[in-house]
Amino acid sequence: MRISISLLLVLLFSFAVQAQKKNMVVGVLTDSSTKEPVVLASVSNLDTKKTVMTNSRGIFKIELNNDQVLSFAAVGYYFDTVNFHQKLLKNDTLFLELEPLVRSLGNVTVTARGMNAYQLDSIERRTDFMEDIVNYKIPPVSGSNSGAGIALNIDHFSRKEKNKRKAMAFFETNEREAYINYRFPPALVTKYSGLKDEALHMFMQLYRPSYTWLRANKTEEDIKYYINDKLKEFNKNK
Repeated sequence: MRISISLLLVLLFSFAVQAQKKNMVVGVLTDSSTKEPVVLASVSNLDTKKTVMTNSRGIFKIELNNDQVLSFAAVGYYFDTVNFHQKLLKNDTLFLELEPLVRSLGNVTVTARGMNAYQLDSIERRTDFMEDIVNYKIPPVSGSNSGAGIALNIDHFSRKEKNKRKAMAFFETNEREAYINYRFPPALVTKYSGLKDEALHMFMQLYRPSYTWLRANKTEEDIKYYINDKLKEFNKNK
């Protein structure tokens, strides 16, 4: 019995050392209105390109270092990002919230006919983003002081414009994550795999399809065969 306890302590210590070495951060993602967990949202480290999923309690664990950027995407929510620093941790846990979409598009007229939930969500997110962050576009050339009528627009190369282009890149990355979430939802995975709870969370995180694959495989039938194929691998490895 003493040997077993010693071995357990060694394993726990080894795990803690490895986690510290990799700087694994635990976080909790909740709805800003209801305070309920946001389940199976995608959490991406934009610097390492690593994506994980929140579990049934909104909890996620991801490798993260200071000054790296986390982004969050979930069906029915606005995107958000956070520039991570150790001071954001409370009791070794990162507590974050996502704001739910309300589909209030202001002056934009949208008809729901022929549009799916992802498209409606995407329109609202893009409208809000363009109004609040990128509310105008400066072309790379303009008729300024050249005398010839066309000259390079210096503003296009300014820090402000670079930051706006960077924000646009972040937005498009999150839109891709949102599309994956829409096409690969937990209800569909459970339907064809029978998996639930933590097994479902693990499967969806391990075998999350790429945006490129989903764009090339547009039907539910394609996803059905994908899930069945990956389920064999999942059960074998388990």
